[in-house]
Amino acid sequence: VPPSTKTFFFKLHTSTLPVKTYLQEKGIFVPWTVNCRLCNKPETIEHCFIYCTDAFLFWDVLQRTLKKDLILNDYSLRFLPFADNETVPYDMFALLGLHSLWKCRMIDRHAEKPRTTKSLFLELVAQVR
Repeated sequence: VPPSTKTFFFKLHTSTLPVKTYLQEKGIFVPWTVNCRLCNKPETIEHCFIYCTDAFLFWDVLQRTLKKDLILNDYSLRFLPFADNETVPYDMFALLGLHSLWKCRMIDRHAEKPRTTKSLFLELVAQVR
């Protein structure tokens, strides 16, 4: 797993990802609004990775591809509680999916050239050895 993904997961696990609501709580100026640009709902960690339209569609496609129902809630985001006896590394796919969603969100926030969550996910999977 790439080092940037490990750093991302540490921030996710400790609830220190710079989502807009977190930045506002810490007294950092958030231009325009703390709402998600896509859904117009407050941008929280749970919203970014579970409830946002982009996340919902990504997880739907990933679950259909893997033929596995992934339990997506606040706890599973931070701890990736998948069975150790699985032959498929579902925890790794979930982690790479989370990081892909985050990277896509940051590309949008920083007004960089748009990329899909899928392309970012495939790029991260290709880096795994």
